[in-house]
Amino acid sequence: MQPELVTAYYLCHAHWTVNPRQIEEDFRDMADMGFTAVAFSFCESEMRYSRRAFELQLALAKKCGLKRFVIPSRLGGRFAGAPFMASWWLASHPKCVVPGSESWPVACIESREFVDWITEFMRILVTDYDLDGVIWDEPKSVTQASSHPETVAKFGRPSTPDEAQESFAEFLNTLTNRCLALKPGLTFTLFVQEKDGQHFIDLASRLAGITYFGYDGRLTDLSYFHEPPVSEKRLLNVWDRMLRECASARKKSFALVENILMPASVTEEYERALDAFLGTKRVDHLSLYYYGHNNEDPERVQEITRRLMKKHL
Repeated sequence: MQPELVTAYYLCHAHWTVNPRQIEEDFRDMADMGFTAVAFSFCESEMRYSRRAFELQLALAKKCGLKRFVIPSRLGGRFAGAPFMASWWLASHPKCVVPGSESWPVACIESREFVDWITEFMRILVTDYDLDGVIWDEPKSVTQASSHPETVAKFGRPSTPDEAQESFAEFLNTLTNRCLALKPGLTFTLFVQEKDGQHFIDLASRLAGITYFGYDGRLTDLSYFHEPPVSEKRLLNVWDRMLRECASARKKSFALVENILMPASVTEEYERALDAFLGTKRVDHLSLYYYGHNNEDPERVQEITRRLMKKHL
């Protein structure tokens, strides 16, 4: 069974140096490879500095026959996506930060000011642009208990990790439903991390507005620069779990192959692993990076990805 959607992850591209001819060439190349959709990251910087550039990219993608998805990125430190950066809005609204945030500052889900801001951000995004869907990319700090004053006002005390997961699922549900009320035809995809709390995963995967649910992960070891490759975030480790969770939640499946951060030494392994993956695994919404970032030999990785997509898809 072929995927319903094959989406090219296309992150932080051409928002500053905008060459429409080159962008259109990319989209035509994606369509030739077998991609049927393209996913664009969109963070606070894009909302301030790159709105015309984003509109242009969406129009060119549509011209080339691709569906257009947006990845709201790093908003309030509560989502992933590119670039890897702290929230600009949160830096100027420190009173909305969860006290003692685990890794980087994250917004309090109970903060009315934050909820109002991100709701307005998403309203602009889904109403001003010609989008087919939204990808919620790796919600962050879902188990982070909070002693924020507005959390204490809600629960009568600091929240527990279970209550934090419930609050995040409720927040995600409200945000998704508001977007759907503004544009009923949007398709929502959610993917999470293996280490996320199971309580959150059980709740979030069952949200009525979510069509596709799953995980991202790697088929090979990774290396950021010249250090030896290490094993991390293996997609196949969560494959059976994903299928069980999708079946339980009655959701269609999603998987993002992280064909990024590869040293040249793992390229042959990537070819074997991707060949086996595409030949044996069936996912409803499949995504791969288009010219994935920080590969030592990006042309070789892209050639392998192209050839194997054409072989299997």
